[in-house]
Amino acid sequence: MKNLPEEERPRERLLLKGPSALSTSELLAIVIGRGAPGISAVMLSQKIISAFGDLNSLCKVSATELLAFNGVGLAKACQILAVAEISRRLSGAPVLKSQIYSSSKSIYHLIKPHLINKDREHFLVIALDSRRRLIAVDNISIGTISQSIVHPREVFKVAINRRASFIVIAHNHPSGDTSPSSEDLAVTHRLVAVSQTIGIPILDHIIVSDSGYMSFKHEEYLT
Repeated sequence: MKNLPEEERPRERLLLKGPSALSTSELLAIVIGRGAPGISAVMLSQKIISAFGDLNSLCKVSATELLAFNGVGLAKACQILAVAEISRRLSGAPVLKSQIYSSSKSIYHLIKPHLINKDREHFLVIALDSRRRLIAVDNISIGTISQSIVHPREVFKVAINRRASFIVIAHNHPSGDTSPSSEDLAVTHRLVAVSQTIGIPILDHIIVSDSGYMSFKHEEYLT
């Protein structure tokens, strides 16, 4: 970036005009810091963003994929992944444990940062107290949701250990389609049956994608 006029260098432009004035590639160039022989940090960041399409896709990349770019070593790959993870965590509203989570929408906003921009399915148990205030959000499984992976024992072990009065279960669909699969329905019905025996009701099962969510309760799948 030393070849650019000082007023066009990303770091100097940020100090002069503020971060909102910079393009995504310029912001990424600041994270990268330096380029490599024959390619500036700005050009390298443009190549990376062009390869993955957009920021959402960039949040899903692995270190191996980043290391494939000439000029990206382990340190730069870790810097990019760290910033992507910070961005993902900041995308959610602050978690207020005093807030009452009584609607699917409020639960969705709570768990969205945990489930978007993931390349595999994550299964969460959201433990609530008797007033439906948040106790904890626990990730109990990573991988394709199935009855063998999401076992009632693991779900209700969390619920009991957290002393939950109610729970909500949730998982993501990396495909972007929030429609429940036959396996999703089977797992849910099995968990609901166990919840009725144990006495810790499941209030909802929410499927999240990068574009939105689907509520089992609203769609009347919880029976």
